Amino acid sequence: MHICFLPLGQTRLDGLGADRPELAARLHCGTSREQVGFQFVNPIVTIERMSYGPHALAHLDGKVVFVRGAVPGETVRLKIEETHATYAYARVEEIVTPSPLRRLPPCPYLPRCGGCPWQHLRYDAQLEAKQRNFRDHLQRIAKIPDLSLPAPIPSPVEFGYRSRLSLRVEAKDVGFYAAASHELVPIERCLLGDARVNDALPAIQELTRRLCSNVRRIELAADASEPQVAAAMEIEGPFEQQDEQTALTWLDAHPMVRGIVLRGKRWTRSYGTPQVSFEPVCGLSLRVRAGVFSQVNPQMNTVLVTKVRELLSPHRAERIVDAYAGAGNFACTLAPDCKEVLAIEVDPAAGEDLQENVERLGYANVRVMRDTTERALQRLAERDETIHGLVLDPPRSGAREAIPWILRLKPQRIVYVSCNSATLARDLALLGGHYRLEQATVLDLFPQTYHFEVVALLVLTC
Repeated sequence: MHICFLPLGQTRLDGLGADRPELAARLHCGTSREQVGFQFVNPIVTIERMSYGPHALAHLDGKVVFVRGAVPGETVRLKIEETHATYAYARVEEIVTPSPLRRLPPCPYLPRCGGCPWQHLRYDAQLEAKQRNFRDHLQRIAKIPDLSLPAPIPSPVEFGYRSRLSLRVEAKDVGFYAAASHELVPIERCLLGDARVNDALPAIQELTRRLCSNVRRIELAADASEPQVAAAMEIEGPFEQQDEQTALTWLDAHPMVRGIVLRGKRWTRSYGTPQVSFEPVCGLSLRVRAGVFSQVNPQMNTVLVTKVRELLSPHRAERIVDAYAGAGNFACTLAPDCKEVLAIEVDPAAGEDLQENVERLGYANVRVMRDTTERALQRLAERDETIHGLVLDPPRSGAREAIPWILRLKPQRIVYVSCNSATLARDLALLGGHYRLEQATVLDLFPQTYHFEVVALLVLTC
């Protein structure tokens, strides 16, 4: 939504983008009613809550209305832009009565940039909204109505927390997409990125403009122990041979970038040392190449890893499976505490990083299985292998395909780490006949956005 937020009582309209939040059409959002109908050009509504998405939420004529950039508790005048059978999208024409939960976003690229859709919401209110959205998913999808949830764990910092930043490229400009569009908003710095990532941005912009290859995405990753970054650049189309010398010359002139990877559909070129280190816990350094997944919030990743280890409580006689293992974030922190860790990873680059980390650290009790989680668990189940504990950290789509084999293996404890509480709730429902959800905690790894992590403990009941 393109609103210029002025002092209380003053609001003007700059325009609106209407993103589609995931699962919006299926979101049930209460029973309150507005007396104003869609037949009015500019109805006035009261914003009720934040949705699981970039929008705030209101009701109008029995329909849910999704409104980007609004805040719970405020009254706004709307212009309806799109309407469906049970929901609609609208833009704000005017903030009639502001909410005390509203704040002035510090980012100079808002409201155009679509990267931080909750930055106008006070941080305590962001945490409350994330907890409420998680509870809603538990009740509505998993049919768990009364689980006592601990308070969300906040990020130590609201800004500057991202050690990894993913950027788009259009016409050689680097930035983020505007809300609900592929229109690029060029940036010079990002308030969510840490200082090293931001300091490297001008140089990366220069390289992008000098390359003849068609760069479409860039990921910058900062090193945990060195004042350097590595860059992965996604290329559309073929590699232009003249870029070989360009990349080498540029890298020599920019020591703050330790290495770059240019990656196309069936080709890869690497220059320098395109790896960075990260530390899941103090004293444990893992290495990952640019472009391979690692958690973006290092301080909160330590909280996450510590929570997983606490809930799983492995001991020296136990075998643990770390599914969707990545470069070893959980496997390498659990290895000293148990008999064996079976680490499953299907991505070739992440699997190589995982294997290299295991060998460099000398973890003879970690076995890497390079396959999909469902196929690896199937092989374990068909061999009737005993698994005492399971860590699940799937992508946003969840772990549904693996659940039949989990039910056959019957690990005593499952610690499920989820970045999408809707698919987590779906999977909890599928496991519910055999596992009891003991506890679940919201960890805010992503301030200023609607995203969050959940760490859940499930215990075998039958």
